[in-house]
Amino acid sequence: MKQIRLLVGLLIFSLFINPVIHVSAHNGTVEHTTAIDLIGHWNVILAGVLVFVLVMYILQFKKEQDFRKKFSYFFLALLVFYLALGSPLHILGDHYLFSAHMLEQSLIYIVLPPLLLLSLPNRFAEPIFRLGLKIKIISFLKKPLIPLLLFNVLFSFYHIPQIFNEVVSNNILHNLTHITLTVTALFMWIPLIPVIEELDRLSEVQKIGYIFGAGILLTPACALIIFSNEPFYTVYAGTPELLDLLPPIDDQKTGGIIMKVIQELVFGTMIGYLFFKWARKERLKDDFLDKSVSGGVNQ
Repeated sequence: MKQIRLLVGLLIFSLFINPVIHVSAHNGTVEHTTAIDLIGHWNVILAGVLVFVLVMYILQFKKEQDFRKKFSYFFLALLVFYLALGSPLHILGDHYLFSAHMLEQSLIYIVLPPLLLLSLPNRFAEPIFRLGLKIKIISFLKKPLIPLLLFNVLFSFYHIPQIFNEVVSNNILHNLTHITLTVTALFMWIPLIPVIEELDRLSEVQKIGYIFGAGILLTPACALIIFSNEPFYTVYAGTPELLDLLPPIDDQKTGGIIMKVIQELVFGTMIGYLFFKWARKERLKDDFLDKSVSGGVNQ
């Protein structure tokens, strides 16, 4: 248990260290008004932390059932996390391009949560989630509609131009908002990938409906960004144009398209997985009934 607590601590540390240290809001002390050498902006400290977390994961869970599959998900989760928050994409998204900001968000809020949940070994996940249910911190996850609405409503409100410009212009608000959206995005995926039996409240067909609902709820925010004829987000207005072919309005539209395309790819993959899982269950059920009937006739 001591090693598990250490791993939890490192994961939490890796979630917080990069946003707190390296996110400088648009009115911050490290505001960039000229182009910089993005190649040099790789977060070495965060990379070291994530490598250490990966090694700890291997040492602690290498004897677990389905370790190879879970390890591959965990490795991909850390890779996505680092690309979003430890690579030059993070600098681009915070200071230069709204489209880079939306790509960063897509990786953290849409791609990362399912990979992370699929990677959690039972010995690691069950004590944490059962404790959360016992003290009623995460009991709301038993009602899937709540986490579904929670993330999508917060995400939509965040992208209202007045709110977005105010939040991104304040370093503390910016970091707190990213942390809140990351946690609620993880919550939204738990009904689809329940880590313990108590949270497995939806059938495969209901989970498919849940995903369609998530896609519908996210559409208005993306549509507002994609089909606007004027740039909403003034915090990017004074930044250097790194790409001459991508003026502010096109940058904004591109950001909305990136978010929607990644969402459709991830949600579509999940729907396909759930559909085939449901079809396999139905086929096994039919085979069982056929054997039962034929067995009864033979008797």
